[in-house]
Amino acid sequence: MAFIQTDTFTLRGYECDAFGRMSIPALMNQMQESANRNALDYGIGIADLVGRGFGWMLMRFRLRIHQYPRYGQTIRLTTYPTAVEKYFIYRDFQVRAEDDTLLADATSTWLVFSTEKRTMVPMPDFIRSLTPPSGPEPLPRLSSKPDFQTIPFVPDLDKTVEVGWLSIDQNHHVNNVAYVGWLLEAVTDSWLQTRELAEIDLVYRTESHWRDQLRIELATETSDTLLHRISQCDSGKEVLLARSRWRDSE
Repeated sequence: MAFIQTDTFTLRGYECDAFGRMSIPALMNQMQESANRNALDYGIGIADLVGRGFGWMLMRFRLRIHQYPRYGQTIRLTTYPTAVEKYFIYRDFQVRAEDDTLLADATSTWLVFSTEKRTMVPMPDFIRSLTPPSGPEPLPRLSSKPDFQTIPFVPDLDKTVEVGWLSIDQNHHVNNVAYVGWLLEAVTDSWLQTRELAEIDLVYRTESHWRDQLRIELATETSDTLLHRISQCDSGKEVLLARSRWRDSE
């Protein structure tokens, strides 16, 4: 049986930024929650995997914001798996206004890891056997190695953060949305106050844990795009790479 998850909610003040727009972390958290509910219907929720010694890990995520939801607005979020392969499962998201205007969409790639060895494993049979819905047209799949992974990275600025307890999720590693909050906080004041994020493309490379020291770096690529890198201070291992595209605030 195939399942499509649809959640409708009205934006609250604490989910919005200083300009009344839904914040990127709030939007991504809501997407993640809807994905969790959809996974429960399929019998592949967090608890279903933990009981078998597995966990979910996000590998790729691209979010496009066509029009920002605003404070007090009622929106409808839809999510569903689009395909499942030997090592990856793909999931799309749509956010629409009450009049069906497309406000945002996202596509993602997920993998399963062993909670004992903390390494990727082939998709278990109970996940590979699921049936994606046949109706929605899937968004183009994301490359496992986008071009910005190989672009020389010359940081304009960097900062260090220590992973706090509140950034840890049920898989006992940093929640994927926490990284996005950190990299956005590193963007310059002028960009944050006069521009808005139009698109962000993320590659999650490895996990990090409570009390880890992480280096957050930012580099200007063009007049409207930034490159981001998060790495472990001790080992230098890359945790996340990203490219963000910005436009003038509406």
